[in-house]
Amino acid sequence: MGDGAKRTGGVMRREALLADAVLVGVTAIWGSTFVVNRLVLDASVPPLLFLVFRFGLGAVILLAIAKGRPRTPGLLRDSAAVGTLLALGIGSQLVGQLTTTASKAAFITGLSVPLTPVVGFLATRKKPGIENLIGLVVATTGFAVLAWPKEASAIDVGDFLILLTAVSYAWIIVRVAEVSGRHDVRWFAAGQIGFAALGVAVARLVVTPFLGRGSGFLAAEGRPLVLDGRLIAAILWMALAATVVTFLLQTWAQARMSATHAAIVFALEPVFTALFAAMVLGERLTGRDLTGAALVLLGILVSERPLSRR
Repeated sequence: MGDGAKRTGGVMRREALLADAVLVGVTAIWGSTFVVNRLVLDASVPPLLFLVFRFGLGAVILLAIAKGRPRTPGLLRDSAAVGTLLALGIGSQLVGQLTTTASKAAFITGLSVPLTPVVGFLATRKKPGIENLIGLVVATTGFAVLAWPKEASAIDVGDFLILLTAVSYAWIIVRVAEVSGRHDVRWFAAGQIGFAALGVAVARLVVTPFLGRGSGFLAAEGRPLVLDGRLIAAILWMALAATVVTFLLQTWAQARMSATHAAIVFALEPVFTALFAAMVLGERLTGRDLTGAALVLLGILVSERPLSRR
């Protein structure tokens, strides 16, 4: 059975559309995180320490929300798998942005969209439905038009780190789609973020003896942490909106759709990034931006149409 059958078989149409809307909201919040991360790095904040604060606060809040809810078999295993991948992915992304541009980081991260059905097939042997494949091609084309880096700089180590992020995210999308329906949303979200916080904290402890050396990551991580108003606001946004809210909603929504369909919706991330840049930073939306956004939206609509034989 193709994974597209999952959307129209076991899930009522109205609930499926609600799940799509919820995931669009999640993607909108994620579209803001590249701007926040760039501001954090420009403010000379140690990247791993920033993530420790973000995930640590998010984990505490999610655990408080989950208290009293039922825990299911395999919760610890599934949470550890996703949380470890999350720590690897976001850690690589933030550290990679030390040496690459925000536009390249956004584009490379978005490669998780075409990677997801490949990972899904390798992990589950499930083939995407024809409508999902067509929608994926259209959305990926739109994503490339929108997010292809305008600068022609050479590939550097930061780009490879962010490619690791894209691969990690593809595995996360597939894993969450497969197991989220087995667990309470609150506990599963709390477990993911708890293990992510643990993973980043361990990485920080490992590099602590070497901080301040050279001019790259170790030098950046060795910078003093100054808790001013801007940093506190960034931590609160990333912990509350981009962690607590998004992971609760993503976990709920992905239990109601295939991994490939979720990846298509996630292709909207650079669309929202461009919109936020226009609203907050005053950047103008170009014809290329509008064309790419239209193709991504068309890909989502195509993926909603039941074209394959059931």
